[in-house]
Amino acid sequence: MFSGVSQKFWINLAGFQIAWWCLILFGNSAATLVTFLLIFHLLMHSKPSAELKVLIICGVVGFAVDTLLTFSQFFIFYADGSGVPPFWLLLLWFAFSATLRQSLNFFSHRYLLAAVCGSLAGSLTYLAAARLEAVSLGLPLIPAFVVLACIWALLFPLLVWIGDRVGARYELQTS
Repeated sequence: MFSGVSQKFWINLAGFQIAWWCLILFGNSAATLVTFLLIFHLLMHSKPSAELKVLIICGVVGFAVDTLLTFSQFFIFYADGSGVPPFWLLLLWFAFSATLRQSLNFFSHRYLLAAVCGSLAGSLTYLAAARLEAVSLGLPLIPAFVVLACIWALLFPLLVWIGDRVGARYELQTS
């Protein structure tokens, strides 16, 4: 009855926006809510095991990139400079990964377009998070944007490619 609900474009997009804003504004305090949203996404998915594979693989890849950027002090998450990325960042990556085959499915097999759009949108998302004080950047604004644009020009197409190949394929439900 509810199979595929979380694959609907607007539901998926709204779920990610709720997760993003809650995690950016409230950090680890939003972990329970976002975990619930992710479980809901999987339970209401027509292919939950395939989707779980995408979430885990893409989430870990994205989190690994951000962890390297944190260890290099490009990202600074705590005033004490502990160099350890917060738990909420991992949840954010899982939430983002849940959009790859749903609301971001437009980029499927369009890797050059994903590179161009990812370089801009991915960079701006981090700059917005910095503006909202969820993270501090270890470089001034323009150099930070350039570094992020280069990373996202490679990372987003890679994640789309993984989403295209991992697990069973299914038809996107747009209504």
